[in-house]
Amino acid sequence: MNRHIADFISFIKANRIIIYVLLGSAFMLQVCSKGAQTPVRYLEPQFEEITQPAPEEVDVPNEDVEINQAPNPANDMNTLLIMAVLILAFFVAKRYGWLDKLYPKVVIFKVNHYKSKTKGNLILKVFLINKTNTSISFNNPTLCFYKGNKKREFTIKNIGGQNYFPITLTPGTGHKFNIDAQNFYDKVDGLTEYKTLRMEINSTTGTNYKSMKWPAWLTFKKI
Repeated sequence: MNRHIADFISFIKANRIIIYVLLGSAFMLQVCSKGAQTPVRYLEPQFEEITQPAPEEVDVPNEDVEINQAPNPANDMNTLLIMAVLILAFFVAKRYGWLDKLYPKVVIFKVNHYKSKTKGNLILKVFLINKTNTSISFNNPTLCFYKGNKKREFTIKNIGGQNYFPITLTPGTGHKFNIDAQNFYDKVDGLTEYKTLRMEINSTTGTNYKSMKWPAWLTFKKI
């Protein structure tokens, strides 16, 4: 139990800046919402003066009085405390992996596109992550070039002078690598007309994973 408390304290210290920012933002939202509230209005009761004496004096509540009650400060403090508890609960759940149980167990296959700062080549940064509960083996990836309905594909067997595939990823592990698409444009005749790219990879169980088709000209980030 003491170890869990120590881990929790260490987690709070490591993320104290983010927690301070979130709590400060929540507090400012409370202050701003309170300042934007409509001011309290008191309307003078309208009545008709009675000149004749009444047989007996009876206190009758005036129904023409309009009073807007000011918000209770305790309610604002309770709301702020609830938000603080929810924020801390989120960080605790993330720290101990409880949120992972809510996420779907899938394979993440993502490709980011960049331009090389030195040569201007199109670089594909590929991420392959196994988020399932079982180990999965993957075959060599494929780089596909498109020109309308036409498609040309190339199996990647050499990445930086090494061949990592087939590769087996245990649960919670991943693999990333870069591919210089300009090498294919330079070496394959007529490929420069194929301006749209996509990465594909197959698992040994037969599942095919594909990235989004991406036009080569729609790349502005640089590495």
